[in-house]
Amino acid sequence: MKNLMIFFTAVFLTGSIHSNNININLSKQMTLTEAEVTQRSVKIKCTEMSCNACKRSITKSIEQLQGIKKLDINLETKIITVIFDDEKTDELSILNAVIGAGYEAEIIN
Repeated sequence: MKNLMIFFTAVFLTGSIHSNNININLSKQMTLTEAEVTQRSVKIKCTEMSCNACKRSITKSIEQLQGIKKLDINLETKIITVIFDDEKTDELSILNAVIGAGYEAEIIN
């Protein structure tokens, strides 16, 4: 365990791994656009959702919110996945949109 701790400390401090002529540089800079920084997702369970009419109703209600980037509604699993801009909307607003469409729902993240 002590060797493992030293290894991870070395990786953290140096930003790279050297082993058997393999060099993996972990210090590559990742830049995110402003949109990616403010993007979040939420999963909502909606057990009452059972048909395409339900899906259309929920889609219409959620898409009225500002900042919705992507919406996936899976009728089989009864899970709604929404990617959104958290500067324009939030998880509670999305949940309330589903409830406002007439369905019981809960956030499952």
